[in-house]
Amino acid sequence: MFGRRTPADSAYLRSQAAVGLPVRPSPIARGIAMRIAGSGDDPGERKRLAQMLVNELDDLAGLDPCQITVADRPQLHEHDGRRLQSKTYGYYQCTTREGQVTGARIRIYHRTAVRQQVISPKVFLNTVLHEWVHHFDFSGLRLPRSPHTSGFYARLRALADA
Repeated sequence: MFGRRTPADSAYLRSQAAVGLPVRPSPIARGIAMRIAGSGDDPGERKRLAQMLVNELDDLAGLDPCQITVADRPQLHEHDGRRLQSKTYGYYQCTTREGQVTGARIRIYHRTAVRQQVISPKVFLNTVLHEWVHHFDFSGLRLPRSPHTSGFYARLRALADA
């Protein structure tokens, strides 16, 4: 058994190796991102802008569509009674059938975990991009899972910088 790779190891290694820009953002995508970065606290407007950005990135990368949900509620979190232990900014879900992604969706929590304040536009935008890179991993790279490897963060950083 030593030396044999499992499919999970293969997904990790492929994720680790893919460090380039997942898609070159168009001027339209950059403009939408700037609008998100300057957005107010209306969850409906943020959802509309995030969906426009994801649609543009999906089209540029030739990916299956992905739906955005913005939940106007606090982030899921764990608290030990004294300190916040963890929190979830958002998440990505999809179904894969014969290598084809269906039912892809990104959910973003609109309020902070403890104080329940509206998250900042920058955090919102970064969360959209983070979850879209998961979508790229499944739909573009055809990975069976999307681990948080250094390659994942390199793709995210390259996208955010672009």
